[in-house]
Amino acid sequence: MPPERALTPANAMRVLHLTTEFPPIVYGGLGTAVGGMVAASARAGISVGVVLAGHGGQDGYQPLRRRRRRAASDEVLLDSPGGTIFHVGTLTSIEAAIRIVEAWKPDVLHVHPFWLWPAAYAIRQRTGVPAVYHVHSLDRAEYELGDGPPECLTQWGIQQDAIRSADRIIALTGSERDLIAEYCPEARDRIRVVGNGIDDSASARRAAARRHSGDQPAGQPPLVLFAGRFVERKGVRELVAAIPHVLAHAPTTRFVLAGGHRCSSAEEMERWWLPADFGSCRERVHFTGWLTAEQLAGWYEAADVLVVPSWYEPFGMVVLEGMLHGLAIVAADVGGPAEILEHERTGLLCPPRDAVALGEAVLRVLADRGLAIRLGAAAAAEVRRHWLWPAAVERMQSVYRQAVRPH
Repeated sequence: MPPERALTPANAMRVLHLTTEFPPIVYGGLGTAVGGMVAASARAGISVGVVLAGHGGQDGYQPLRRRRRRAASDEVLLDSPGGTIFHVGTLTSIEAAIRIVEAWKPDVLHVHPFWLWPAAYAIRQRTGVPAVYHVHSLDRAEYELGDGPPECLTQWGIQQDAIRSADRIIALTGSERDLIAEYCPEARDRIRVVGNGIDDSASARRAAARRHSGDQPAGQPPLVLFAGRFVERKGVRELVAAIPHVLAHAPTTRFVLAGGHRCSSAEEMERWWLPADFGSCRERVHFTGWLTAEQLAGWYEAADVLVVPSWYEPFGMVVLEGMLHGLAIVAADVGGPAEILEHERTGLLCPPRDAVALGEAVLRVLADRGLAIRLGAAAAAEVRRHWLWPAAVERMQSVYRQAVRPH
């Protein structure tokens, strides 16, 4: 076991995040969540550093690089009030990461992707710095519940080691806590639930206010939005299967499927996900391809309904984003969406893997403008009451303190 370290004052706590994603290098919800957590932690007075592992850091941060210097033999890509970002070239740069830790002297390591755990474990053994492992998704659940690829099982051993060894484990929801405890019972007492958060914005407030006042452009066909990665567990096929049913009753409806894969075009996504016999329905569906956060915000502002039809969803940053913009949300009754949304008050929940139920819920919102406004207004109030970043950072600080002083 690593030696116990003295806890520094809360306003001087130093936390070093280990990640492969950090804005603008974002491939999904993990990168968005890490970026939000780091920025909010810095605002709360925590001294924050980020070790960004992988070759993408060099190119992705070229426009932001303010100075170049060598610190602990590794490049500082950006040094700002929001935190210090270090880059290590490969996922196995353990010695480089150790040098950064010895120079920067954090109180806590905050580990994000589990494949960085071998480096985190080596750092903890060498320096005694406690490690908090943040479970953004469980690979075993990705395989068993989300029909993920076999690689999810072959990688599970590394994630299992992280869960079994970390000083504290962060679960995003109560359902994820229960899954972690089921898979790794010996970790039960070290699991803490700390959900993600979101930053408010003036543009989101304006969009929500406009939507709830009824001051929407007249004559516009309704727009149903899906946003996220295009993998089986996100329920994309169920959404596609529901589209003909929705169009049979609301033929002017438009469907926008935003996101996909960073390296795939919108045309490739359409060819992969739409059936060859989709017929005239194809004209009502638009794939955007990969979007920046600013581009996606434009679709949130334009949409009438957000759909989140996941089979397995550890949290669902997209749910918070839709709530912030005051959207009526239809989501599968699983994981994060089921814990964030209250059925019939802040959203509509429907069974997962059920295209008929999904289509009926969407039609219900499209047919009842009063319901859509009521759901969206309640969701906008709820996200600002319970899900902004300061509350999440306060909960996370408590976990950091427990990790530093486990008794």
